[in-house]
Amino acid sequence: MTRRREFLLAGAAASVSAQTPKRIRIGMIGTGHRGWAHVNVMRAGGVEMDIVALADPTPEFLDRAASLAGSGVRTYSDYRKMLAEVKDLDAVLVVTPNFLHAEATIAALDRGLHVLCEKPMATTVADADRMIEAARRNGKILQIGQQMRYTPLYEKMAALVKGGAIGNVQFCSGNLFRGDWNPQSWRYQGKIWRLLTSTTGSSLLEDGIHELDVIHWLVGARVARVYAAGGNSVLKERDTIDHAAITIEYENGVKVDFGFCLFAPNSGPSGREIIVIGSEGTMQPVAGKIALRKRAGGEPAMIDPKDSTPAVVGARPVGKDEDSGSYRQLLAFVDSIRTGRPPFCSGEVGREAIRISLLAEKSVRERRVVGWGEL
Repeated sequence: MTRRREFLLAGAAASVSAQTPKRIRIGMIGTGHRGWAHVNVMRAGGVEMDIVALADPTPEFLDRAASLAGSGVRTYSDYRKMLAEVKDLDAVLVVTPNFLHAEATIAALDRGLHVLCEKPMATTVADADRMIEAARRNGKILQIGQQMRYTPLYEKMAALVKGGAIGNVQFCSGNLFRGDWNPQSWRYQGKIWRLLTSTTGSSLLEDGIHELDVIHWLVGARVARVYAAGGNSVLKERDTIDHAAITIEYENGVKVDFGFCLFAPNSGPSGREIIVIGSEGTMQPVAGKIALRKRAGGEPAMIDPKDSTPAVVGARPVGKDEDSGSYRQLLAFVDSIRTGRPPFCSGEVGREAIRISLLAEKSVRERRVVGWGEL
């Protein structure tokens, strides 16, 4: 009788174990400010991930990340050694400077690991192609960190557009007016890496890509051509531009205008805007809600996107990167790993986002209209 009871208990335990999803074991490549934010969001939000290994060549960044991640985490100055030695990883977060994204992502995919790679996906379309092929070749998830697509605010805007709330999209306007890059960022060849075209790819890849990607999602069509004017008006001692005025023309006739500026600190709510104009009305975010105005007139409908992200996620002990989009993209990554469902922000989404930003950069540099097929 005792042996039968033990057998039944063991079977029940095995059944419960089989029904309990395994926590995802994570390695992180790159442990600067954005990496710290990932660690804090993961732990504060109860994301079912365990950080077991960290890699970064900068000791002070690595030590800070390790202190945030908790006891037992293994640290490496070279991510290649981490990938070779830590055998029980499930996935990797790639949070390096932009020019290292492709190399680290492909190495992790070829090691048989799923990858969430920070935006921008890569600094060239050719590298993005290589990353997509590596994911396909190894049968692994490749998700790109365009986290604004995961915020309830923009998810709701996309749903309203799809549902015809403003009719057919006809025109979009947006901007990112902000201050300069973090002066405490990692330095490459003696300079902050974001000031070098060789390491960042483009200022528009580093920021501005978020808004441009959301607008591209809302328009839902193929880009025909891009024209941009810009350069360095204020922040002149660097390779990368400090401002741009961008016009994007889509094949369906929709036009987009977008302003970008790095010398506008403390620009307030108007510093980051997206306005969508349709045949039946206009829509834009206002103080965390969506203002929907019908062409026929009347008071705007203020739509609450109902963000259920735990408040503790937004406590932001590291900085503004600890937000609902960052939290919900991690949840989505876990879900894709467990179910095999392709991620919403796939490699293909990431590739289109960098293509738009790189075409704008090309237009600025060459002072001409550029076509979608030029990259």
